[in-house]
Amino acid sequence: MRGPTWLALSFLAGSLACRPQPSAALVLDRDPADPQVEPSGLGDAPTVFVEPATRSTTREVGPELDWTKVDDRLAGLIQATGQDRSRVPYDDDHPWVGASAPMVTIVVFSDYQCPYCKKLDDTLAALQVQYGNDLRIVWRQMPLPMHAQARLAAKAALAAHAQGAFVPMHEWLFANQRNLSTETIENEAAQLGLDLVRFRADLGGDWLENRIKSDEDFAKHVHVTGTPGFFINGRKVSGAQPAETISATIDEELQLGRELVAAGSGSLEVWARILAVSDPDPAAPAPKTTTSSGPDSSKRYAVDLKGVAHRGAKKPKVEILMCGDFDCPFSAKSVATLAQLEKDNKGKLGVAYRHFPLPMHPKARAAHRAAIAAERQGQFWAMWELLYTNQQARSPAELEGFASQLGLDLDQFRKDIADPDVDAQIEADISACKALDTNATPTFFLNGRPLLGAQAIEKFQALIDEEKAGKGPPAAAKP
Repeated sequence: MRGPTWLALSFLAGSLACRPQPSAALVLDRDPADPQVEPSGLGDAPTVFVEPATRSTTREVGPELDWTKVDDRLAGLIQATGQDRSRVPYDDDHPWVGASAPMVTIVVFSDYQCPYCKKLDDTLAALQVQYGNDLRIVWRQMPLPMHAQARLAAKAALAAHAQGAFVPMHEWLFANQRNLSTETIENEAAQLGLDLVRFRADLGGDWLENRIKSDEDFAKHVHVTGTPGFFINGRKVSGAQPAETISATIDEELQLGRELVAAGSGSLEVWARILAVSDPDPAAPAPKTTTSSGPDSSKRYAVDLKGVAHRGAKKPKVEILMCGDFDCPFSAKSVATLAQLEKDNKGKLGVAYRHFPLPMHPKARAAHRAAIAAERQGQFWAMWELLYTNQQARSPAELEGFASQLGLDLDQFRKDIADPDVDAQIEADISACKALDTNATPTFFLNGRPLLGAQAIEKFQALIDEEKAGKGPPAAAKP
């Protein structure tokens, strides 16, 4: 049985990190280094689902796609929103699902082997059900060079689209990200009842390659530098954003669409009117002003663990250092991940911790002091877990309550928590993490190899397996 995403919808009518600067509700043009977006390496329930039977067939119903055919009498309504919009059109041959006359159109640049694209796709499927007749999702292809089978998968999706079967092939490709080959894809095409002679000819022909190249070139033009990248009525968003973040923008655009219709726009013209006033040549994002973009994932850092809180194997094959903040919700998500990794790699893994409270979390330092005070009585990791599990409890009474729960000497705990040397230890840890180019939490170093954010356990395990096998970047110079 197929997953509950686009296939069902077609017949009915989606690891993060704490950073020193808090983000707005909608993260526009997100850093490609973020755990929810993959860098490109290329440089700078709906009521209708209609697909053409052939590449030349025009859909019976759809929005006006030619922005040059609408007048400018309602342009002021769109401009009054004050939103930056890029002109991101699509044509009759781009696959889509959703409304026949959408108030909101999302154009997605995606890669079938990108795990964050899969995550976003699930989110968009749920949003399509939520917004039904008001929302349309359009796909443009952006297979990344780092994913060996992504280009083949993009061609397969478009070849299936040419035979009216984009949705089931799209869904299958995402569900089988790790098992994409010509053989498996052709087997799926056969299961879908496609004309295999035509399907194979399309996969080997020039038109699909040209189609994908056109999407890639346009992605560069609108400064999409990683996947997934998408535009909500021309408003640029990067990364696998949560449903509530995307829906907040959809709601704003839905209101705009309804205002345009109330002011005299035809419902089929809403998309074209938005395109008409959007920027055809958007400027590249301003360069970041931060001094560091975070650790370089392609290198191995020299990590000093002397005097650092440590648990796990005495002579581990792999050491994980975590630079964390007790008030960072993404750091808290890593508690269970680390525990499971230790269980899965028993006797092979060590875990160490450095304190890295961020300025955006003013109460975090008190928690870090409490952890060090508990460490002096041999209870660091027990306190560590309590502090991450109870992130709202930071008053002196609450911290002392944790100490009592752990059976600590309260007089000694109070004395240690006020000791200036405790703050000095925190500052030393902050400096040590910054020396490793850390600028967000949580940041991990697996035998010196950086991993940013509350990543899925599979990503940790993949690096651990490489380290066990002696793979990865060369050893770093001693500090």
